[in-house]
Amino acid sequence: MKRGCHSQRPSSLATTLDAVLKPSTRGEYLAYGISQVGSPPVMGLAGLTVVAASMAVPGVWLWSGVYVLMAMVAPLLFLIWQVRHGRVTDLDVQLREQRKGSLLVTIAGFGVSWLVMYVGHAPPLLKVMAGAGFVQWLIVFAITLRWKISVHTTSAAGVTLLILHVFGLAAAPLVISIPLIAWSRVKLRRHTLGQTVAGALLGCVVIVGAILLTPAL
Repeated sequence: MKRGCHSQRPSSLATTLDAVLKPSTRGEYLAYGISQVGSPPVMGLAGLTVVAASMAVPGVWLWSGVYVLMAMVAPLLFLIWQVRHGRVTDLDVQLREQRKGSLLVTIAGFGVSWLVMYVGHAPPLLKVMAGAGFVQWLIVFAITLRWKISVHTTSAAGVTLLILHVFGLAAAPLVISIPLIAWSRVKLRRHTLGQTVAGALLGCVVIVGAILLTPAL
């Protein structure tokens, strides 16, 4: 007997592209806004800017520029190229199977960024950010081969803990960003609750480990 050509989507991807890209309710519009503001590039750039501004170190903005160019701009340009050529569906890369290429470029960007900073004796905190990013995205890639983890909450948790480490309890209100971003991802049906929780835990573990392994901080 000939099998039908229709294949059922996994439950974690039980949504249509229209539902993802075209919110229809107030809650979905709110979630979409939070999801965009809390995206990994935005969170990463915001965290870098805040941390760099707190450091009275010569050349900190030059090194920050290196970090942005290699770890953020290069992967984003590659993702845009993928979308324009139909390699991935959208900039959010909602389908797990489409994430491999972008993740590999992101890993390479963080790795090169850390290497350049290490050789050039960049400020320790910036090296920690680049190194932690490399490890974090490497783990995300390994998980993505089998399961869809939330990189939004991974980034949110990592950036939040790093800022807490630098500014102490004064930055405590930022913690609310983690559950807010997690809610937005679940509301938009991009992730399950478990995937957002796993992402947040990964972000926490990586950044805490990086800080503990860097006595200079």
